[in-house]
Amino acid sequence: MSKQKNLKIREVISAIRKNERFMIATHVRPDGDAIGSLLAMKLILKRLGKKADAYAQDRFPPEFDFLPGAREVGNKPFDSAEYDAAILVDCGDFDRVGDDLVEFIGKHVPFVINIDHHIPGKPFGDVYWAEPLASSTCEMLFDLCMSLSLAPDAVLSSLLYTGVVTDTGSFRFSNTNQRVFEMICVLVGAGANPAFMATHIYDSATPEKLKLLSQVLGTVEFHDGSRIATAQLTRAMLSNSSASYMDSEGFINHLRSVKSVDLAILFREGSDGLIHVSMRSRQGIDVAKLAQRHGGGGHKQAAACRIPGSIQSVRSMFIGEAVSFIN
Repeated sequence: MSKQKNLKIREVISAIRKNERFMIATHVRPDGDAIGSLLAMKLILKRLGKKADAYAQDRFPPEFDFLPGAREVGNKPFDSAEYDAAILVDCGDFDRVGDDLVEFIGKHVPFVINIDHHIPGKPFGDVYWAEPLASSTCEMLFDLCMSLSLAPDAVLSSLLYTGVVTDTGSFRFSNTNQRVFEMICVLVGAGANPAFMATHIYDSATPEKLKLLSQVLGTVEFHDGSRIATAQLTRAMLSNSSASYMDSEGFINHLRSVKSVDLAILFREGSDGLIHVSMRSRQGIDVAKLAQRHGGGGHKQAAACRIPGSIQSVRSMFIGEAVSFIN
């Protein structure tokens, strides 16, 4: 472990020990790493004898409902709730936690701890620990457990495994390395069951999700000699399939699975008047830099931003920008 990482972990541990009542929160439209790190952080605090409540402004995708503690997550604290500190996990920017939680934390919580593995857009928090080279925020929490001499049990191992397996694309993405497999050996040895986890996370889709996917795939287009694949998801598609935005988690991976594709882009029409642009790339294309042009961020090979306008105008504009960016 590097001296810098060790210092940051010590800062986090010191802040945890100085406080007793914690709220933990993660980003809107939570994915597997957000959910795993949210629930794992709550369990870690509980095992340290602290009071801890977990919040996510948006509901979890149904495939994660099986995780221990998933049904105990609130969407916003009561105004009368009192906390000494907030721990935000897997949030690259403060506003990613959602308007309601941003407002509550700003008014009611005096101390913020930020734990994240994304490239920061606007660093925030009284204690700020970021590890862009980590596979996931759950990997960072594994390191925190080791520094606390807190051996993961079967429940905690399953939560940490969730974040690692989803953010590495089931160990297919370039953030999969020897360190990841060494950690997975520990988690599986402590009780995480890979087959059981995979069945729930990857083989429990609803009919509505499949109907939505069929519509999205019908909008696929290829650009720049098939180096770029794009698709779009509209609010009308959600209505037609009786699905939700949560059901679209992982859709972009279908675009990236094409052999010739170096950059996959999914445009989603939000209810906030913005078009949500998600990107995935192969090595050598830093999509975080492209996202940052529009106030977004993320990882070198997985990033996102939000752009005002109609889905067609944003898609047309952004494709042109993406073609120039990769050439």
